[in-house]
Amino acid sequence: MDPHRKHRPHKLHTLHRAPSVPSQRPPLLFLHGGYVDARSWDVHFLPFFASHGYDCHALEFSGHGGSDGREYLDALSLDDYLADAQQVVAGFDQRPIVIGHSMGSFIAERLLEQSLAAAAALLAPVPINGTLESATKLLLKYPKFLCEVVNVTRGRVSATALHMIKEVYFSPTTRPETLLRFAQLVQPESARAVCDLALLGCWRWSPKPPPALPVLVVGGELDTVFPPELIRPLARRWNAELQIVAETGHALILDEHWHDCAAPVLAWLKGLEQGAAATRAGEASALACVA
Repeated sequence: MDPHRKHRPHKLHTLHRAPSVPSQRPPLLFLHGGYVDARSWDVHFLPFFASHGYDCHALEFSGHGGSDGREYLDALSLDDYLADAQQVVAGFDQRPIVIGHSMGSFIAERLLEQSLAAAAALLAPVPINGTLESATKLLLKYPKFLCEVVNVTRGRVSATALHMIKEVYFSPTTRPETLLRFAQLVQPESARAVCDLALLGCWRWSPKPPPALPVLVVGGELDTVFPPELIRPLARRWNAELQIVAETGHALILDEHWHDCAAPVLAWLKGLEQGAAATRAGEASALACVA
């Protein structure tokens, strides 16, 4: 990160959904993908996981949603987004479990590398070599896609745009109302951050192996942005459990099959709790034997 970067925002906005009963579990920190904000989590995932007893926080990166920085959005980098996440993590009493979607998954990985997160679930994650390969293939297949995305960010939502959004991001069974709701969440993305994502293959990985922390990778079977073959190397890098959700596209947190994505994440979280409980029981037994 460049310590001389200017125009750092002074205010970050987060959405908070607390469980009905206070819990000692680590908080969940949700990191959104590009071209949207934290509201993308609040459609399904925040209420779902809060109802299962988790304290849920969804960050809006600088220039997104209610966070400062919209006036200089295009100058913001992935390092700026990482600094946002670090700022939020510093406010927790314990290391969170991070759940990132698409671009947010890359920031989640950086938090893992710095041991600022206890574990992470990476949903439709950015491939190891970045987005250049996938973006090139996508634009060859849908040459007008970027133009339609720009139109949607400016509030110009046409039938053509909705059809293309469905083809690229969603499953074939997606209803029109789901597409319209997604279009209302779309906002401009930083040009610099988009370039950073494209060039990840040039600078992304440190030579040392990643820390041995629990990681879950979830992809969509029908994801045309980051198809399963592109995310498997990422799962191997983290020695992660890999789940491919059937009949689901890139926007798997908003798709008609969103619950098929949330369910394995919930099961994984429960497994982490059971593993931690078993470790504590083993340590107590060992102490009792010594005593």
